[in-house]
Amino acid sequence: MKATETRNAICMISGGVDSVTTAYYVKKEVKPPKMELIFCDYGQRTAEYERFCIEKVASLLGTRVRVIDLRWLGGISTSLLTKQVPIPETRPEDLWDPEKARQRILRWWDPCRNAILLLVGLAHAESYYISSGERYDVYIGIRRETPVMMKDNTPEFVEEMNRLAEHATHHGGYRILAPLIKLDKDGVVRLGQELGVPWKYTYSCYAGAGWVEAGERLPVHCGTCSNCRRRHLAFKKAGVPDPSLYRTVP
Repeated sequence: MKATETRNAICMISGGVDSVTTAYYVKKEVKPPKMELIFCDYGQRTAEYERFCIEKVASLLGTRVRVIDLRWLGGISTSLLTKQVPIPETRPEDLWDPEKARQRILRWWDPCRNAILLLVGLAHAESYYISSGERYDVYIGIRRETPVMMKDNTPEFVEEMNRLAEHATHHGGYRILAPLIKLDKDGVVRLGQELGVPWKYTYSCYAGAGWVEAGERLPVHCGTCSNCRRRHLAFKKAGVPDPSLYRTVP
């Protein structure tokens, strides 16, 4: 790999605060010659809302979106994210309780999801290099979670995926990057605000709470799941107005 080799970008995107901020960071700070977004539909109950936001973001960034069908993953997952069942409410006082957080993890854990997402991105990066000689780095918006960190949201996970990339591809030299990995969510909101992220086109809710006409058709957050509560609190801590539409204000 030449030191001056041009690096394009593939951004794995879910439509949430972290992944959309990552896409804006790559577009405005990294400034790759070419960039595309990859959204994976793994049967998550909120895919409709996420895809709506991603298509809006892609239009604003001037990038294309590739949608990958991973619904087989939802078929084997035990996560509530892929089931049409009520999403438990998280009480505000339980949000930062480490033991309660550990108990909640498996509610949202899809088997090997982040590893699979990165391998999807890596496969596209390798295909582009083999077919056209163009290099693509793969970006993902994972970051440290509090109060309990999931194993696939850590710097160690990113390091291991980069090692795997060297062995899993013919040429090697691909990079998996997580620029937000050391930030808390309020730090992500501050960065996104600086980058001009259109927050109304981000979606964090685990439940999915329908749509509303607010000058335009926009998705609604439930406001009571743990992710909605973390989202609302992050905006508050960052000192950034939260434009999110909530069925119940967190």
